Amino acid sequence: MNLIELDRALKQLRLGGMAAVLETHLRQAQSEPLAPIDLISCLVSDELARRGERLLERRKKQAQFRDAQKSLDNFDFNFNKKMNRSLVFDLATGAFIARLVFRSTWYGQKSLGAGHRTSRHPTGLPRALSRNPHPAR
Repeated sequence: MNLIELDRALKQLRLGGMAAVLETHLRQAQSEPLAPIDLISCLVSDELARRGERLLERRKKQAQFRDAQKSLDNFDFNFNKKMNRSLVFDLATGAFIARLVFRSTWYGQKSLGAGHRTSRHPTGLPRALSRNPHPAR
């Protein structure tokens, strides 16, 4: 398979990012000693980066922002001194969601563990497996 056929096959497989940088990476692999796995890893990482960029662009387009070029990086926080900059960035990243999920999971595990301990027989076996499920108290 020559370079033109390989380029066509990559585009047919919808690997346009890989096809776009294939020739560049092949030249790099020929000029410097580059292991095949390193060449493939460069191609795959470029394809993943391209797909990530396209996904972000599609989502911005679907969101239909009034001014799609504005971002929090160039936002003027000086117009309202009371606005908490770190809180705004925290909301933008969605990190608070992860904290809520992990916190509720932790509490859930704690309560499950407490319930699990109380449902055990004094011998340490689960009540269903012990010979006397209701020991004398």
